[in-house]
Amino acid sequence: MEKDSMGTPLAELRMDSLEGLFDSNGMPIEVMKPDYKDSIPSGMVAIEDFADSTGQHREMDKFYRALDESHDRQVRIAFFGDSYIEGDILTSALREYLQSAYGGKGVGWVEISCVSEKFRNTIKNTNEGWQKHYATQKTGYIGARASMAGSYFMPSPTGHLTLECQKHQYGSHLSSAEEISIYADMEPSLHISAVLNDSISKSFVSDGSIGMQRLTASGDISKLELTVTGSGTVYGVSFDGKTGICVDNYSLRGGRGLHLNDLSSSILSRTSTLRPYDLIVFEYGLNIASSTQTDYSDYIKDFTPVINMMKQYFPSSSILILGSGDRASSMGGGTMRGIKELINYQRKMASDNKIAFWDMRASIGGDGAISRLKSKKMAANDLTHINFKGGEFIAQKLFDVLQNGKMNYDRRRVR
Repeated sequence: MEKDSMGTPLAELRMDSLEGLFDSNGMPIEVMKPDYKDSIPSGMVAIEDFADSTGQHREMDKFYRALDESHDRQVRIAFFGDSYIEGDILTSALREYLQSAYGGKGVGWVEISCVSEKFRNTIKNTNEGWQKHYATQKTGYIGARASMAGSYFMPSPTGHLTLECQKHQYGSHLSSAEEISIYADMEPSLHISAVLNDSISKSFVSDGSIGMQRLTASGDISKLELTVTGSGTVYGVSFDGKTGICVDNYSLRGGRGLHLNDLSSSILSRTSTLRPYDLIVFEYGLNIASSTQTDYSDYIKDFTPVINMMKQYFPSSSILILGSGDRASSMGGGTMRGIKELINYQRKMASDNKIAFWDMRASIGGDGAISRLKSKKMAANDLTHINFKGGEFIAQKLFDVLQNGKMNYDRRRVR
């Protein structure tokens, strides 16, 4: 086996079969395999980085470089996805692994309200008195007014919100935060008052900026109670450490990620200033795949502008596409037709846009993976959705892959 100058075994990047990837004329589509070798443990499905075929400049290096700074600043991850991450499934475990390795506290971004608030175990959310607008609504939702979570909220006429940190098995770094931030569009009449830890009262006022503002409070904060009156828009709250890892869960039930195309330049610009990211992850697929479809070029065409938009507003962020999870039609059966083809199109999209790709399905076992997870009580009876135990299993895989990537990044720097 080939080894580097330090004696580390080197391996070519594993890529699953690209069978079934054809253009509109029925001609096979080729995906350029990254032309470099890394140290990859046996059995690991590593991240495929398409940024530079020389291996010297890679998309994920921006994130790996940021990890070196985690003791001095916040290193933020925006994790977009569908029901695989709803309620902090998968992301809760990933956050735990990363915060244990690189420091950090808190759950990150929390919407004022969401469909998973009753079963999200990483923070307790109680709210009332809000006009609620979500990207999943067929009427009344204006995408240009939404945050990156695909939602926005207005007091009606008085909005109340209580968020309480949890001491729970889903995270050992979540019992308090060192910093809380409220993100709101502070129109002149909007008034926000808060009570921290049941004892400290605080009022927030506009700093005079136009559009989204970030209103912060520091301390050992485990509980936040908000009362909001007047006209204006509130987007969400974040619970963070002063340094270390922040993982923001941007889940959308039934999502395909295309709602992100409707975000306004104002929201994107303000977010990039107030809450910049070092890694942006897209986990979509189960709501796209169909057993009667093998050509996903239209979806890729529609999603590519989302990638370009994130590159424009978050140029310092690495962008990582996770290939679709597994899906089956019957217990013990193989993967549903259409899944493998979709993953190949997602890989092609990453290749074309010079970003990174991780074949999540291959990492958890490939064909029949969801049936095996179900037999281990890690997935639901519908052979589509994972549970928290399954999320932890996948998060461990992803964390190991990121750690391996960081190790190879460090190895390249000392050559």
